[in-house]
Amino acid sequence: MPLIKLSLTDEEFEELQKLADVEKMSIQDLIRYKLLLKKNPAIFVPEEAVARALEKFTTDDEPFTLPDIYGEAWSNLNPRMTGVFGKRFFNYLKTIDSIEYAGMTPDGRRATYRIK
Repeated sequence: MPLIKLSLTDEEFEELQKLADVEKMSIQDLIRYKLLLKKNPAIFVPEEAVARALEKFTTDDEPFTLPDIYGEAWSNLNPRMTGVFGKRFFNYLKTIDSIEYAGMTPDGRRATYRIK
């Protein structure tokens, strides 16, 4: 994989970091997503994930992961963007009351959630 070096002033770096923070992305992912227009399929937005989870799961169900919410459609998401989407979903949950973080899977690779 090619490596690109980019020299920025402190002010430019701070501005780029703020833009990345707003999007809840790393600077590297911000460049991929915004500059190169690498977009996820439209269904991979936190609001859609919440709607799907509320339709699929109940308060009595075991905790679930994002792949559980999306099923086969999860394979359409670029593997590089799964973590970015996961962070966006996790942060979005702080603004709603219907789903909560339940912990990590036993292997520590994925966050789990439950319906409140």
